[in-house]
Amino acid sequence: MGEQFNFTVGGQGFSISREEIERKLKGVRPEQIRQYYVTVNRKDYPVKQALEVSAGLLRSGFTTQDAIRVLRKFGLPLRKNGE
Repeated sequence: MGEQFNFTVGGQGFSISREEIERKLKGVRPEQIRQYYVTVNRKDYPVKQALEVSAGLLRSGFTTQDAIRVLRKFGLPLRKNGE
């Protein structure tokens, strides 16, 4: 398993690896992208969906900015819709 990254969202600590994110999103159908998205396994996912699925968080418990901050740690390609 790859390097584990530690992060905190909503006062709760988590530790996951890039490989875990890729594994957990494999076979998950991407939702409609509204603004920010991340590319994982050659698919574009809304950042909140990607973090929710990979870390097991409730989407209502974190912001888009939280998701962007965390996903940047993993070196995954992040983009804004329309750019």
